[in-house]
Amino acid sequence: MPASQKARKLAQLSGQCDLERASFAVAISDISCDGCSAEAECDWGEDCEFVHLRINDSIDVNGRVLRHDGKRADIRFYGQIHPAVIDQLAEA
Repeated sequence: MPASQKARKLAQLSGQCDLERASFAVAISDISCDGCSAEAECDWGEDCEFVHLRINDSIDVNGRVLRHDGKRADIRFYGQIHPAVIDQLAEA
């Protein structure tokens, strides 16, 4: 598997997460073409399957929460972020 398709552990990226019932800031890490991990300042709650993320104030992507535990969630994107964009984020 090419390096750009593996999860990249980054110094946390800033993000904004929009759920149906709430919107809050998140710290994004372990990002790959397919998904990421995100940590919020609050608990994710029960109804958080669909999410809209704005990553690093430049990338918008929709996804779903695969699992969450308190403030941390693993998110799978609908579609993918291009590997070159993941590489750019890693360099930032």
